Amino acid sequence: MSINRLVEIGKSALFTAQQAISVTGHNIANVNTPGFSRQHITLAENRPENGSPGQIGTGVHAEAIRRSFDAFVEGQLLASRERLGEFTASSNALARLEPLFGDANNLGIGAGLNEFFGALQDVATNPNDLSARTVFLSKATALAGRFNQAAADLTAAQDFLDRQVGQTITDVNRLTSRIADLNAKIAVAESSGQQPNDLRDQRGVALAELGELIEVSSIEDATGQLTVSAGRGHVLVDKERTYQLVAIPNSGNNGLLDVHYGVGAGATTSLTSVIQSGRLKGLLDVRDQTIPSLRASLDTLASEVVTQVNQQHRLGFGLDGSTNQDLFVPTGTTASTIAVSLANVRQIAASSTAGGVPGNNANALALAGLRSQDFASFGNVTFQEYYSTIAGNFGSITQGVDGNLKAQEILHAQLTSQRASISGVSMDEELANLLQYQRSFEAASRMIVLADEMFQTILSIKR
Repeated sequence: MSINRLVEIGKSALFTAQQAISVTGHNIANVNTPGFSRQHITLAENRPENGSPGQIGTGVHAEAIRRSFDAFVEGQLLASRERLGEFTASSNALARLEPLFGDANNLGIGAGLNEFFGALQDVATNPNDLSARTVFLSKATALAGRFNQAAADLTAAQDFLDRQVGQTITDVNRLTSRIADLNAKIAVAESSGQQPNDLRDQRGVALAELGELIEVSSIEDATGQLTVSAGRGHVLVDKERTYQLVAIPNSGNNGLLDVHYGVGAGATTSLTSVIQSGRLKGLLDVRDQTIPSLRASLDTLASEVVTQVNQQHRLGFGLDGSTNQDLFVPTGTTASTIAVSLANVRQIAASSTAGGVPGNNANALALAGLRSQDFASFGNVTFQEYYSTIAGNFGSITQGVDGNLKAQEILHAQLTSQRASISGVSMDEELANLLQYQRSFEAASRMIVLADEMFQTILSIKR
């Protein structure tokens, strides 16, 4: 073997060690980069030369730089992020509704009902006391106000969630455009024989973020490009082409936004009913199911309060002899419209007969008795029991979502840990590799110096 060949072997070892150190340094630099997959260099011998007594090696080269990656684990993580996005969105949305049931602080409708009937009992105890009547009228106004506030809070929460739906659709479109752009770059790199590890990691991060927003599935073709679909096979990304989601107001749902899929030429198809997971699913469930259900239940309660109280109140007589008076506005039979009609405390119909004014309290007692009366429209329960059922059902939904969220967080943490064991950067391992490649670099340098010394020796012989 010639001395030049020794120099070439040393040079190949030197350059290869330098490349390995660069890969190790890249891993160390990205130890905290989200979605980064640890890279490793694959070494292979150079093609040997024929010689005597046999083939002689010609050095080493870096055959490939690959990333540590497990497609199965990544798929599980993507599915986990979809469910995590759904439960997180639902939990946050439901948390905005919890103040509706502030009865522990005497701020809710249940507490308002108790105060209303308590003040009514005070009127029955002393029907000619104007101060008791004034307190009762204020409690009736306060009860109506709590219904009104609950309805307003539900509307505000629904509007907020609707804006979140619109923003999420924008985010989905941004991420699909990002994936399509990375698809193009990856295809160009791989067509030239390169291994775009960092581009694939970036695309993986974008896909994971997309999965957190909406249920997705993906297929990679021979060129390394992804086809990404949402819902039931609706393609969002086809290599370098994207299909946008569109937010369209639904006139049949109070103008709230529906999620539509753009298929070209202005035509769209609704995806709202087929989205199975992700942030959009959580937002839509609370906006279109939980809030309308709560509103309907509160409307039923308000309607029954207005109907039953007015019906009984009209049978009595006030201090001024008035009768057939409504306590609440008869047309205000929803939580948002319930209001007190009576303004004159003397017209509160505590008496059952005109002749019994002011001492007769029979009608006030009948009104107070509504507190413990069962109503068929509620399923044969009282006002308070029906309200407690509403609060209990909401609490059950909230606990279920929070329980699912906690379980999913535990599963996601386990999958994240599993991914870290496969794709994560271990500083101890990288420092050991760095030391190993440093020694290889030093040895290769020494080989080149040795070849030079041998060459100088040969030159000195010629002299």
